[in-house]
Amino acid sequence: MTILHALSLVVLMADDPEKGWKEAAQEDGITVYRRERAGTSIAELKAVGLIDGPPIEVWKTVRDYANYAKTMAYTEEAKVLSSEGGDKVIVFYSVVNAPLVDRRDYCIRLVDETDWKSPNPTLLVTWKAAEKCVPEKDGLVRVKYNDGYWKLEPRENGTKTMATYYLFTDPGGSIPNWIANKANGTAVPNVFAKIRKTVSEKQAGKAGAK
Repeated sequence: MTILHALSLVVLMADDPEKGWKEAAQEDGITVYRRERAGTSIAELKAVGLIDGPPIEVWKTVRDYANYAKTMAYTEEAKVLSSEGGDKVIVFYSVVNAPLVDRRDYCIRLVDETDWKSPNPTLLVTWKAAEKCVPEKDGLVRVKYNDGYWKLEPRENGTKTMATYYLFTDPGGSIPNWIANKANGTAVPNVFAKIRKTVSEKQAGKAGAK
């Protein structure tokens, strides 16, 4: 193997989105993975599990931002600030009351990256902190770094969904990093479980209406 080939392999491994993950917890069919990121003591987290409903139904729940105060764990306030391209890009504001930390708010810019021309697509929405947001408010800590995605893959002939919820965020404020990691580690599986519960209730409602 040449030196150039070896260096190329190192670069590919460093860019591998599935490299370095370690299982952190497993409960009720949800597996949580943790990965250290160079240059920070805040860990990346993702929750993976099967949801009993087709991807499009999970997608509708995940993308129902205006109702996050009802459907999303820890959310006290939710507001769509702007949208463009038929909701291809959405700027969203939220106030959250997560465990172990004070109340926080954030703005994120969400992008629908799904290939809708595909006959059986993997549904994908990604987000990052929005550059423009509502003015900061007294009593709330502004989260200025928030990077994540929902990936929804069809399973069992499209009747169920293998969902992945990824989050890398610094809660901000003056809390120690170990508390930030613990708070994120609690919130990520709980958010996943709440989405799964909401989808299940909607599917049960549809079945009962038949």
